[in-house]
Amino acid sequence: MGRPILSICIPTYNRAAYLPECLDSIIPQLDSSLTQDVEIVIADNASTDTTTDIVRAYQKRYPEVSIIYFRNEKNLGFDRSFVKLIEKSNGVYCFSLGDDDALFDGAIATILKKIKKQDIPFFGLNCWGYDAEIKNPVLPHPSFTITEDVSYKTLTDYIHSIKKYTNLVGVFVGLSTQLFKRDPWVAYVGKEKFFDTLAIHMYINLSIFKDSPFCIIAAPVVKTRSSNIRWDVFAGLETIQGRIRSTLEIVTWIRDTFKLSIPTIKLQAYFYTREYWFTLKEIIKRKLTRLGLEGIIKYYRKLR
Repeated sequence: MGRPILSICIPTYNRAAYLPECLDSIIPQLDSSLTQDVEIVIADNASTDTTTDIVRAYQKRYPEVSIIYFRNEKNLGFDRSFVKLIEKSNGVYCFSLGDDDALFDGAIATILKKIKKQDIPFFGLNCWGYDAEIKNPVLPHPSFTITEDVSYKTLTDYIHSIKKYTNLVGVFVGLSTQLFKRDPWVAYVGKEKFFDTLAIHMYINLSIFKDSPFCIIAAPVVKTRSSNIRWDVFAGLETIQGRIRSTLEIVTWIRDTFKLSIPTIKLQAYFYTREYWFTLKEIIKRKLTRLGLEGIIKYYRKLR
């Protein structure tokens, strides 16, 4: 059997409640014409729930699908486990996917069509924010409001075109929006300097593909699960201050690496205001949910 074209790489930790929905959105898309082209690689970062049993059951149920699974003996942290995940993959391209997210129908065929047609080493994937059950969209539009693919001569050109500070972080930190060539990623020397940043995928992708062509695929590929980030499992991000500090470190690195003219004081003012406002909205939303007033939340989202 030849090398697969695509590795769907899923880092997971104690997500037994959501991982089946993720896998159920992938496997039905892998008919006999695609099983040779696609593999699923799952890195279990020492889960203490039933993740192992779940994956073993899927491997037994779908022997025709290549599902590679490994479990770390101890929790290595996100960055080290993610590096192992990519190294364990075999595809020409890797598509990193959150363990609580799901794919749109036809997403895999769309991805394969794009990477077969264009020799581009790094793609940005379009996603759509859904509710906690991945039943209904909670955003008025997908992350990229484009109707056709948009290509750039280099990734640097794209980054210089970004106007919103949040997009400097959001486009590349989001795990489920990254599609990249595996071999240059694995060959990159110096990964350890990005350990414990909790965003190693972003740092390495932007370092490797800085001067390479970049393309954003217009068709939404991923359904992301709203308000499902477990800050408590990421050391250093449990508090608002920690999240602001991490965000500023990331966006400052992007600014300096790509020589963007943005004053530090502007970044600080923007992200401090944004994070506190976001936190306040989450508190209000949870309060309304407890009171059985979810309709107000839905109405607000429609207004936006």
